[in-house]
Amino acid sequence: MKIAILQHVDFEGPAEIENWCRQTGNEYKLYRLFLGETLPKAEETDFLVILGGPMSVLDELPWLEEERELIRAFIRQGKPVFGVCLGGQQIAKALGADIFQGEYREAGWLPIRTTDIAMLGDLPAELVVFHWHGEQFGLPEGAERLFASDVCPNQGFVYQGNVIGLQFHFESTQESIESILQNDAAFLDGSAYTQTAAKIRKQPIPAGNRELLYRLLDRLKASVPDQKG
Repeated sequence: MKIAILQHVDFEGPAEIENWCRQTGNEYKLYRLFLGETLPKAEETDFLVILGGPMSVLDELPWLEEERELIRAFIRQGKPVFGVCLGGQQIAKALGADIFQGEYREAGWLPIRTTDIAMLGDLPAELVVFHWHGEQFGLPEGAERLFASDVCPNQGFVYQGNVIGLQFHFESTQESIESILQNDAAFLDGSAYTQTAAKIRKQPIPAGNRELLYRLLDRLKASVPDQKG
């Protein structure tokens, strides 16, 4: 199976997603768009992953729409798509949902609530996950909500069983969080739902977050058309 991972900036890499690819023996390639690398072709790839980034989905940058068209191509072909933060917003916009500035930024280790969507299996009612966003996505038509928080009602969704968009970062490692803190510290403006860098660094990554990320990726892998294992 061939997995394409779209990386928008050098300081937001695939982190645990790359670890999952290696542990499961899946072939993957990073497309470093910040270096001007071209997008993959949907017909030559089985599984699309879109990472985060500090830019806005609403920016008038030609490559953003090119990326959304690639997302639509994967969806038309029935292939799985997984996006986090900016990537989740790109999926939502590709499906016609609104992207808008939230009342509050969320940055740091903050709780989300889970839904009873069957694909997630048995989950605690609340999880603590890493956030780094100001904009939010609406729920695309035909999608089911997976997660929510007090200030962001759409923290994640699933569409047609094989497309998942998340607003937060299940893929975070201590190294990936430190990279964001080193490169985008100005985002921590002291508002109600942003933590200090010191508090973020002190928080250990909940063990269940990696397990759930892997569960979601395994589920998407299983949905690849004609996938043989």
